[in-house]
Amino acid sequence: MTKFRNAISALSLMPFMLAPACLMAQPAGPEALPMRNLQIEVRQAGSSLRSQSALGAQGGIVLQPGRSGANAHITAQDSQRSDTRDLVQRVLVLNGRPANINLGNSQPLRLVQGRQAATVFIDANSGFSARPLWYGGDSVELELAAGQTSRTGSSPLAPLSSSSTSTSLNVRLGEWVTVAESDDASAGSSSGIADSRQSTRRDGMRVEVRLSVR
Repeated sequence: MTKFRNAISALSLMPFMLAPACLMAQPAGPEALPMRNLQIEVRQAGSSLRSQSALGAQGGIVLQPGRSGANAHITAQDSQRSDTRDLVQRVLVLNGRPANINLGNSQPLRLVQGRQAATVFIDANSGFSARPLWYGGDSVELELAAGQTSRTGSSPLAPLSSSSTSTSLNVRLGEWVTVAESDDASAGSSSGIADSRQSTRRDGMRVEVRLSVR
C-alpha cells in the first residue's frame, strides 16, 4: 500500500518536473533590430557623368512597400568637383526595410562582392535594392540585390530571360563604400556587354553608399 501511494505521488510531480526542461529546449528567437531610421546616401562618381546632363532630373529613390507603412524622405543634390559631376541621393528608411535605388541611367555595373563579382545591367527603371541591418555599434550589414531582363534572341518577339545577383557587405557608419562599378572603373578596359552599352570614352563609373543612424 505504501509503495502504491509513493507511485501516485511521483506521477503527480512529473508534469511540474518536466515543464522547465521543455522551456529550456525552445530555440532562441532572432536578434531584434533597434527601431531606428537609417539614412542611405548614394552617389555616382566618375567623369563619365559629365555627358549625362539629365541625370539630376532622372535620379530618384523609392521606398519599396512594406508592412510598417514608414515613409521615405527623399532629397537629391548635385555637387561639382574638378572634372567630375556627382549626384548624391538620400533616403531615410526604417532599420531592416529595403529601399530601391534608381540610378537614372542604364549601363552594366558589377556589384562588389567578397569572393566574386557579377556584372548585371542595371536598368534606370528598376535600379537595385539596398537593405540595411543595424544591430548597434559602428557598422551596418548592407544587403544588395540587382536584376535584369533581356530577350533570348534578336527578334523583338523573342522570349524574355531574367537574371539576378545579390551580395552582403559590412559597412562602417559614416564612411563612403563602393558597392558597384563598371568594368572601366576597376580595370581600365571593358569587353562584351560593357562595350555595347557604354560610350567609347571609357571613363568608368562607381556607385558609392554611406549610412548613418538617425
